[in-house]
Amino acid sequence: MEAEVEKLKPVWLYGRFFIVSILVVGLGIPAVIHGGDWPLMLLIIFAVPFLLGELAGIKDLQDYEYKHPQVFYGLEYFAEFLAIINISLCAWAAGAYMGNDFLGIGAWVQAVFGYDALAVHQSHTLFQLNTIIGVGGIAAISSTLIVGHELTHRVGQPLTYFIGRLGSAFGLFTYFSIRHPYGHHNLVCTPADPATSRRGENLYPFIWRSIIGQYKMTWALEKKRLGVQGKSPWSWENIALRGWAMEAGVILMFIYAGGLLGLFFILVIGLIPHLALEAANYIEHHGLVRVPTEPMKIYHAWNDNTMTIYWAIAGINRHSHHHADADVDFWDLKAVPDEAPETFRGYGLSFLLAAIPPLWHRMMAPRLLEWDEKFASPAERELAKQQNLESGIPILMEAGKNLPSQQTNPAISQTV
Repeated sequence: MEAEVEKLKPVWLYGRFFIVSILVVGLGIPAVIHGGDWPLMLLIIFAVPFLLGELAGIKDLQDYEYKHPQVFYGLEYFAEFLAIINISLCAWAAGAYMGNDFLGIGAWVQAVFGYDALAVHQSHTLFQLNTIIGVGGIAAISSTLIVGHELTHRVGQPLTYFIGRLGSAFGLFTYFSIRHPYGHHNLVCTPADPATSRRGENLYPFIWRSIIGQYKMTWALEKKRLGVQGKSPWSWENIALRGWAMEAGVILMFIYAGGLLGLFFILVIGLIPHLALEAANYIEHHGLVRVPTEPMKIYHAWNDNTMTIYWAIAGINRHSHHHADADVDFWDLKAVPDEAPETFRGYGLSFLLAAIPPLWHRMMAPRLLEWDEKFASPAERELAKQQNLESGIPILMEAGKNLPSQQTNPAISQTV
């Protein structure tokens, strides 16, 4: 028995990062085809253990070494493939509800398994339709934020970058492959970054400020890049335009399969990773400041070493190391528990608190003041002082009034 367990250890060591992007997304494929209550059951089976793990707050502070890191590449490509299939089946499900059989999938299922999937889908309630959208939304989060994020960081690997952008297109998310590596990573924790939330800023206005600002910056980055080459931003060499063309193809597929309902499906599926990203952006750098001319340090991101989220989102919760060195692959990210500020009990619970602004600000205010004292440089303290005064949060405003202009800097300036 022990020998069998030892054989399975490598499978778990490599595969745990793909619980969502392969296991959940993969199981979503038969769940969407079957319809009925299967999508709802999948969502519950995924969500409950995740939330319980977040509540338990068990941390993984170990730094790992992998003998065969190339295995991760194959798993990432497979995960993108599964997500594309999953989301495409959501287009079929929208059409099936309307009595259409996109690509003859329903006929094939009945011929092979004797199951009348079309009849089941035509009888769906509005709630059941929404659970299918939810399954597609998880697949979109995987193809864009979990796996797509990692693949589109590898800008020097054209095939990998393209696969990441293709997966992102099925989540209407290709702008991310431009704005994130070339904008966010260079500007984070400064006023120029729309994806950095300010002290006292609530989640809901931040979401729309960030989304609009990031799309504007995506266009500006490509316009500037092509302008240096003497080319028009409207040329086909504009990576943003090519990405939006891929997204248009996905939208047309959904409309062809399910008409207006198909359009509704893909718009909501595409909205889900946008909202998930902005919730993550909101908590990952909330209230942190940086002098624009100074390099990104370990302490310029709220880190999270909660075990369940570490598995669920392919290690990107080790966010401090990720921003200190964006070229490091997710499996090599370090926990840095003593060198970076930490979130409140993981991303999941932080998301829930952020959704209730008074509770969020009450919880974050002392953490921000601790960051000012423990990590910030003298110049950063000046920036923090100004944000404190403008925050509208009484404890921060009072600290802003009393904070001396110059203090001894105990900041941790090390980068990994």
